[in-house]
Amino acid sequence: MNFKPKTQSFNPAVLPMEYLPRVLDASDDKHARHYLIPGKIFAAAQPFAISTIVGSGVALCLWDSDHGIGGANHFILPEGPEDSPNATRYANVANPALLKRMLDLGAQLNSLEARIFGGSLPAVTFSTGGEYVGDRNVQVVTHFLKMNSIRLVQSEVGGTHGRKLVFHTDDGRAWSDQL
Repeated sequence: MNFKPKTQSFNPAVLPMEYLPRVLDASDDKHARHYLIPGKIFAAAQPFAISTIVGSGVALCLWDSDHGIGGANHFILPEGPEDSPNATRYANVANPALLKRMLDLGAQLNSLEARIFGGSLPAVTFSTGGEYVGDRNVQVVTHFLKMNSIRLVQSEVGGTHGRKLVFHTDDGRAWSDQL
């Protein structure tokens, strides 16, 4: 008797649409993959699928629609010292650094568009009143975009859950799923 155990595989076709993750088909063979850890920046003039997971931190995705150049950062705090180790974990350093990297790759300021993700709030708090870091991170990034005349085309921020994000550097498409 030859016994073969049954193996189960994930078949998204059997799930109702509301249970399918939107990021399921976000990556393909055309895009190299890059996981963006918090406090880092990545930009490329080649097709990449940048992925990250944000909570109260924010991911800013910039895309030059005329030149097919894209990049993203993932900052954790709204401000901090520019000369500290891993200073790109602060929005006041990460946002200008991402913009500079994009311009160095050949992007033009007038053809940039932005997408922002994250800035969630904690589900449980232990203090009364005051600002939340997620709210402050969103305020800082939207102010940066206004000051540099960069058009915001997608914003998925707030709530009480983190998000998994995938961003394509060549065509500017982005998908996120709440965790």
